[in-house]
Amino acid sequence: LVSDIPAAVSSLAQACELLSGHFGETAKECAESYFYYGKSLLELSRMESGVLGNALEGVPEGDDANSSTIEDPAMTEEEKTDVEEEVGEALEENFQTLMQKEENEAIGKMESKEEGSMDAEATGSKDEDMEGDDEEADGSQGEGMDTSTEVKESDEKKEGDEDEEPSNLQLAWEMLELAKVVYTKQVESGEGTKAYFEEKLCSTILSLGSNENYSQAVEDIQSCIKKLESLPKDSRIIAEAKYQLGVAQGFNSQYDEGVESLNSAIEVIKLRIKNIKESVKSSKSPSLQKMEITELEALVPEIEEKIIDTKDMKKEAEAKTEQEATGLSSSSGSKTVTSIAVKKRKVEEDDGNNKKTMADKTAAAS
Repeated sequence: LVSDIPAAVSSLAQACELLSGHFGETAKECAESYFYYGKSLLELSRMESGVLGNALEGVPEGDDANSSTIEDPAMTEEEKTDVEEEVGEALEENFQTLMQKEENEAIGKMESKEEGSMDAEATGSKDEDMEGDDEEADGSQGEGMDTSTEVKESDEKKEGDEDEEPSNLQLAWEMLELAKVVYTKQVESGEGTKAYFEEKLCSTILSLGSNENYSQAVEDIQSCIKKLESLPKDSRIIAEAKYQLGVAQGFNSQYDEGVESLNSAIEVIKLRIKNIKESVKSSKSPSLQKMEITELEALVPEIEEKIIDTKDMKKEAEAKTEQEATGLSSSSGSKTVTSIAVKKRKVEEDDGNNKKTMADKTAAAS
């Protein structure tokens, strides 16, 4: 509520740890904590991406990542500054930790080498009169020490790789997947209010996004929309679901259906704006409702831009298909002409051979 995302992530992480430890990892009591922890991690990941994007300003970018625009407000300059400071401090802390670790490893290697050399000198002073086999034994012993040192270093590297923490984005997917499992179990079991758990399940699925499997995303979101039919027609989650459906359909080459879904999302938003304006007169907190109206009105032009993008995607796909068809027809046409010419040449050669044979027979008869 106060836009302190890092503090929310820390608190929700502790809540998830305590609840899962007490009730079990897939207990129904953990679902809500998993959901909000995953959402907070997603938001933190977006904030960090925004900071990195500012640092890479002017560098060519790839395809823009698709994200929801229904409930995610834009960051203020103050928030961006705070995030930059926090990320900078975290990077500096990680750098200092890494440098300290490397120094400790270097000191440890030096000490082990010094101990090895001292042992070798002591052994050499005691066995000065021994030659041949003793020298070979010392050499093999030294090789064994080197091998054990290398094995130890490789084990340390493996442990370091295993200790690497997952990124905020990866951890967000894991938490949301856990929430999805728990909510699905609640819906299937029929315990509690089914409509409430179906709404939570749909919110989790929408937060997970399509993950580039657009056909599966279309199927999942359509299933969510059916589950949300019991909610009021102007619910924001319905607008969110239809927007996400339109985006997924566009990337799944269902351009007309995508445009229809996006227009449907705009209709839901406009209906909600209308209903809020009617209730403002009798509301005890009109400032909050006016703020929501402002947010909703700002979303409509963004969705309209997405509609234009989807139509452009359709034109590009049609032009590409037409170009490929033209190329195929031209290649097949040239092949047909060539084959006709070959057949005609072959017929002419056969006629010539027949005429020559007839002339030879006539000459022989005469």
